[in-house]
Amino acid sequence: MPNIQIVLLYMNLISNYYRQILNFLHYLLFGLFAYASFSKLSDFDVFVNNLDKSPFFTGLNTSLLAGLLIFGELIIMIFIFFEKTSQLGYFLSFLLFLLFTGYILLIFKFSPYIPCSCGGLIDKLSWGQHIYFNILFMLISIVLFFCADKFQNDGATTKKKMV
Repeated sequence: MPNIQIVLLYMNLISNYYRQILNFLHYLLFGLFAYASFSKLSDFDVFVNNLDKSPFFTGLNTSLLAGLLIFGELIIMIFIFFEKTSQLGYFLSFLLFLLFTGYILLIFKFSPYIPCSCGGLIDKLSWGQHIYFNILFMLISIVLFFCADKFQNDGATTKKKMV
């Protein structure tokens, strides 16, 4: 029969590993929203120009739309950062990636021209890679949403301890 101390040590190691993975995913998602929003802000005119080329936004004020998208990404980033709002941030992240993926699929189906308004390095991805990228981050958002309460560690969150 195994020594109880060894079993408890093993369980503690697994628990710590699990929290570290969740922390990594948390900061990865936070970093993605920070990078995406600030890269769009730094090339705002290019972002608006690419939105202008989309057949779905014809007749819309794309400058306003661009500003709202960036604002939404910044809000999600802030929600993810703070413990009290992180679960809402994960949920909103999932919804935004779902909308982006739906947009890409609609563009594929109905548009002869496929504009990319992602910003930064992400706009270097192929459209297939965009879809996989979005699905990956939708899954990360779902995992974090359902595991947000698992960050608990002696009454304080692991996220807070690492900040």
